[in-house]
Amino acid sequence: MAEVWLKVYTREPDSDGYSIDLANSVHMAYRMDGKDYVPFYNNYGILFAKGSITGKNTIHCKGLKNPCIFHTVGRKYVIMAPLCDNVAGYDSETAGSVAFWVTEDFIRYGEMRMLYLNTSACIDKISGTYNAALARYELLWQDREGNVFENYVSDLECAADMTAPVLQTGKEIGSYNEITVPEEMVNRLKRKLLPPERCQMADSAIKLSFPLATGWADPQIFRWKNKYYFIATNDNNNDIGIYVRESDTVEGLFEGAEPVLLLDVDQERKFIQNFWAPELHKIGDDIYILFAVSGESFGPQCHMMKLKRNGEIGTPSDWEVPERVRRADGSFLAEHGITLDMTYFEAGGRSYLVWSYREHIFSEKDTGSMLYIATTDKANPYQLTSEPVLLSRPLWGWENTEGTINNEGPFALLRNGKVYLAFSGGSAGGDSYAVGLLVAEETKDLLNPLCWEKRPAPMHTSYTVKGEYGPGHNSFFTDENGNVYTVYHAKTALKDAPRCTAVRGVWFDEDGEPVVDTF
Repeated sequence: MAEVWLKVYTREPDSDGYSIDLANSVHMAYRMDGKDYVPFYNNYGILFAKGSITGKNTIHCKGLKNPCIFHTVGRKYVIMAPLCDNVAGYDSETAGSVAFWVTEDFIRYGEMRMLYLNTSACIDKISGTYNAALARYELLWQDREGNVFENYVSDLECAADMTAPVLQTGKEIGSYNEITVPEEMVNRLKRKLLPPERCQMADSAIKLSFPLATGWADPQIFRWKNKYYFIATNDNNNDIGIYVRESDTVEGLFEGAEPVLLLDVDQERKFIQNFWAPELHKIGDDIYILFAVSGESFGPQCHMMKLKRNGEIGTPSDWEVPERVRRADGSFLAEHGITLDMTYFEAGGRSYLVWSYREHIFSEKDTGSMLYIATTDKANPYQLTSEPVLLSRPLWGWENTEGTINNEGPFALLRNGKVYLAFSGGSAGGDSYAVGLLVAEETKDLLNPLCWEKRPAPMHTSYTVKGEYGPGHNSFFTDENGNVYTVYHAKTALKDAPRCTAVRGVWFDEDGEPVVDTF
């Protein structure tokens, strides 16, 4: 078999939208038969440092540097790297420790763990080997002054017998970021982490060119009674009003269908600004629009608007007065922070709402936007039936970049017994915006955060499809032929470009996982 090498590394930031928060992550490439290395995942990071939560409930963002890779017991592999502060350089908070992940296939990774080396020194680089004869890991590392030390430990995950570091005079850390792996492993990685060689969608799939609707962000396409409906945030009108388009076909939504204003400014009810991220959902026997809106002062809050029985989606008078979402005790969903981007889905016989919540926005106490989940009753979805549960915070480097710290825009896709909860992180109007995934078994207790797996890297980025920058805030829909699509906004250029709607087919790889870089 051919000799195959894997390499882990970080990148330099560049002027094409790849910031230091993205560059300071673990990237991976392969090399076969002495040829040049080929990067996986469009040379985008696959493992990111997890930030810490400060005493003020803000996030201290972190990066990774000088990653190493080595074999371990049981046909597993370790990726290890010191943490850094992307602004200050060395991260004093994690001095004396390194981050590491254990994997069997370089596709699934557990949580980022920390390994403490019985030192207070800031670690610059590290290499590791497993000595089977002595049943121990031998860790060689260098501090910021260039001194080299060595530690031994029998178990990385427990590390109870970690030795004290011993100075290694005259010793240097050699090659530490490359290893050989089985060819079949790299072939599977190529299928998972390289763009598909051909379109995997059915011949009946719709193929639409980007951009479709300029100035329409946070888009959704909703199918109901053999009609398609398009709803989105209207950037062209300063995010004022909720509009809907109707057509017999998806193509028709962008080829002549006129927007109909369903909800305009209402001074009396304090619907004045930030008509954000409307979504159409069938809940029980009724149709609702979930959206956020602010009053005279900035402060969007989640609302729902119900379609009257036998009403038409495109008829403004057929909609009831919107109601603000409430907690189980009847109080408003939030009294102090902001709430937005609410979505609905059903799984395992239960009804769920997921939304984004944020405190102290625009201040030094900004918590960043966080995803919360709760159950609701289909007969009265305006009111939660459980306490809100924190599902995700933007702790990873790709989620908190360009000065933004976002987890927002959730939307669920249910398939093969799993819930794929897409969400967006990074800058909502910038190049770093990207779509990540939270995944859970449909029958699990989805109010338990431990039942969810947060994928370490986003599934859809500016590097996924050439010429589409900052893709995010997506939704999913299925057409009459059973084809699945993602609807999202992106920009046509890195700078000074409006957010525009895009529609792209979703196909499912050998593991049944959704993939969006199809055509």
